[in-house]
Amino acid sequence: MAERRGAGQKGRFLGWLISSLVLVFLMVGGFGVGLVVGFVVEEPTLVAGHIVGRTTAIDWGSQGTSASTVQGLALGDEIDSPPPVGAGPPSGPRVFAIQVGAFGDPLLAASLAEDLRSTGYPVQVLEPLEDDRWRVRVGPLSQRVVAEEMALRLKRENRLPTWILDESGD
Repeated sequence: MAERRGAGQKGRFLGWLISSLVLVFLMVGGFGVGLVVGFVVEEPTLVAGHIVGRTTAIDWGSQGTSASTVQGLALGDEIDSPPPVGAGPPSGPRVFAIQVGAFGDPLLAASLAEDLRSTGYPVQVLEPLEDDRWRVRVGPLSQRVVAEEMALRLKRENRLPTWILDESGD
């Protein structure tokens, strides 16, 4: 009878272990499926573009910028920098902007813009053109280095995602 009891306990433990593993697998799988479905529902054009190979490289900015340089930069400061090696002659004045958000709700875009304006940033809210996103951008800025420094400040102080955009139209 003792052998039967030991076998019953082993069987219960094995059943509990298998049930726990199945439960964990279902939770992780469900989370993954939910994540993918949520992304497809929120950004269908982005997903479709990625599937057909229309992706855009994001310029994450200069890797050589130091924190001390960022701390010493005031709003509106212009920094002179030489053109990159191999760059041809300038084709005209460059104009840069920093995108800090794209919202389906115009009230959220306006709220972020107002928060940034109150701290002294030059902010513009762009109405949707090809999609239903209201874009919040800081700028215009005349130099890329200034845009990179300001983007770092926005990331550090406001915890915002930033994308530096060349709006020169070339």
